Amino acid sequence: MSNYPLRANKYNWRSFTPETNHYYTDEYTASMYDMYLTDEFIRDKHNNLQRYYRLHAKQPHSIEMALAYDIKCPRCKGNDLKQVGRCKDFYTLGLYECPVCDRDQRGARK
Repeated sequence: MSNYPLRANKYNWRSFTPETNHYYTDEYTASMYDMYLTDEFIRDKHNNLQRYYRLHAKQPHSIEMALAYDIKCPRCKGNDLKQVGRCKDFYTLGLYECPVCDRDQRGARK
């Protein structure tokens, strides 16, 4: 599982870009960064693994706060992630996917 620390855009506090060149442990990432993504792989109805990203925060967030962020995809780095799953708690926030990378993955399997 990979961790992607998030850096806020200095011109827009709601916009985040993931750092992708780090191989930090879960514990280190959680202690050093306010917000970060982790990989989550979930099997679909055809038993194929699909990649999702889970947003984590050091400070508690309400659902409204978690929905306010624009996060770039760690994989393609150009598209905004789309939230597809709800928050688990105040620190383990929404589940996201990239509409472009996900579409490319599905197209490659057909």
